[in-house]
Amino acid sequence: MSKNIQEYTDPDAMLTELNARSHGKYFLCTCPQCQQQEAYMYKTNMNVIFCNRQNECGETTRVLYTEKESTEALKENYGKKSTSKKWLSKQEKEELRVLTANMRYFTDELGSFDIDKGKNYRGISRGVYQSHLLITPDLEFGTRLLDTFPGIMRRYGRSEESRQRFENRDVVIPFYDEKGQVDRLLLRSTSPDVVYSKEYPKELHCIVQYQKDEVKNYQHNINYSQDSPILITESLLNALSVKELDHDVEFIAATGVNHVRQMQAYIQSNSALFKERGAILAFDPDKAGVKAQEKLHALFEKQEIPFEDFPYPDTERDLNDLLQDDPQIFREIWEKVQNECQERVNEPERVLNLAYDEMASFLMNEYEGNVESFEEAKIAILEEVKEKNKVSLAYTDFSFEGQEEEYDIQVSLDLNSMELIQEVSAQHGNYTIVAKQFESERDLLDSAKNFDFAELTSVSEELLQEKMKEKNRQPIFYNNPSLSQDGR
Repeated sequence: MSKNIQEYTDPDAMLTELNARSHGKYFLCTCPQCQQQEAYMYKTNMNVIFCNRQNECGETTRVLYTEKESTEALKENYGKKSTSKKWLSKQEKEELRVLTANMRYFTDELGSFDIDKGKNYRGISRGVYQSHLLITPDLEFGTRLLDTFPGIMRRYGRSEESRQRFENRDVVIPFYDEKGQVDRLLLRSTSPDVVYSKEYPKELHCIVQYQKDEVKNYQHNINYSQDSPILITESLLNALSVKELDHDVEFIAATGVNHVRQMQAYIQSNSALFKERGAILAFDPDKAGVKAQEKLHALFEKQEIPFEDFPYPDTERDLNDLLQDDPQIFREIWEKVQNECQERVNEPERVLNLAYDEMASFLMNEYEGNVESFEEAKIAILEEVKEKNKVSLAYTDFSFEGQEEEYDIQVSLDLNSMELIQEVSAQHGNYTIVAKQFESERDLLDSAKNFDFAELTSVSEELLQEKMKEKNRQPIFYNNPSLSQDGR
C-alpha cells in the first residue's frame, strides 16, 4: 500500500489515533506522514488529510475505512453543521465595536504610536506600515487583549499554555470584514529575547468574529486609480517591504502561504482589473511558496492576466530579508521586474483585445435584445477587425434645438486610422466627422471603458455646419471641364 494511503476501521478510530480536535469546519490532527500535529481535514470530506508543514512535509494522505456500515453514519454525523451558537451576544457585539474603534483610531487616525521602537520595524518605516499594522508601547498587548475582551476572545487563553502564547506580543495586524469590523488579528513580537517554537509560533492568529464560517485572511490597498502592475504576495510584511522602496505600489497580501484561497477569489472577481494592469507574483522562494505561486500561474493563464515572477537572487531570503540585507539590490530587482511586467501589459495586441472587451460590453448593455451575449458581440467585433472594416458602435437620429430638419448618425471606430468616426446623413448630403483621434492603444482602451451612448452620438452643431460649408464650396476646375461646378 502506498505510504500516502492509510487504513482505519472507521472515522472514530482515525480521529482517536491522530489526536484530532474540532476546529470550526475542520479537524486539526497529527499528520500520518511526518507525525507532527500540524495537519487538518474537512469535516465534510474525512477521506483526505492535508499536512500544513508545506516546506518540511506538505503531504496529502488518503484515508480508507474498512468498516463500511458504521463509517457512512459517522461521516454524515461529523459532516453536519454544528448547532452551536452562531451569533454574538450583546456584550460581545459591544466588545467588537470597542476593539474595532480602537484599531481604526490607532492605524487610521493616530498612525500608530510615536515611540522609538516603532520608528522602523524590520526595515519598514513607520510612515509606510502605520496604516496596516500597530506596534504598541509595551509587550502586554496580547495578554491585555484576553483580559479586556473576554467574550470575543473566549476561545483563547483558557489554559496557562494557551495564555503564554499571547505574552510578549506587541505587533498587531488587523484584518477587517466588508462592514469594516475586525475579523482577525495577527500578533507578532519585536522582542529579541523571544524563542519561537511549535508552542510559541512567530505569528499568532486570533479569530475575533468566531461566529462566522469564514473570516478575512488578506489585505489590499488597491484603489483602482493606478495603472501599474499589482504586487501579489503571501504576507503583509513582504508587501510593505516593497512599499518601503516604492511608495506607489498597490498590493494584495495573504495571511500566509496556506491562506490564499480568498485572495484567489478576489482576483477572479476582479479579473478585468488584473488583466488591464498585470501582476507581479512574489511568494517566498521556498517549497510552499513555489507551489502556491504555480497555482496562481494556472489561474492567471486561464484568465489571460499578464504576470511576472519576482526573480529572487537566492532561495534563502524573502522580500523582507532582501529589504534588510541589501535595499539597493532589492530596489534594482524590483524596478527591473516592474518594467518587464509593464512591457507585457502594454503589448499593443493585448491592449487592443481589452478594448474590444470593453466595446463588446458596451454593445451588449446598450443594445440588449439585439445583442444576445458578450461573446456574440466580441465575435462580431473581431470579424470586422479581421476584414479591416470599421466597427459600428451606435446609431440613432437627432435634430438640433430650434430646427425641424432631422439627421441620422452612425458612430464607428476605424482601427486603421485609430479614429472615432461620426457619419451624419441629411436630406442634402452625408458628412463625416472625426470625433476623436486616439493617440495609442492604451488611449483607446481608456476611452472604451467610458463609452456612453449619449456622448458618442452627440454631434457638434458648429462642426457639422463647417463640414456642410466645405462640401458646398464651388471650386473651379480648369483642366477638366467635364466636371460640374460642385466637383461631382
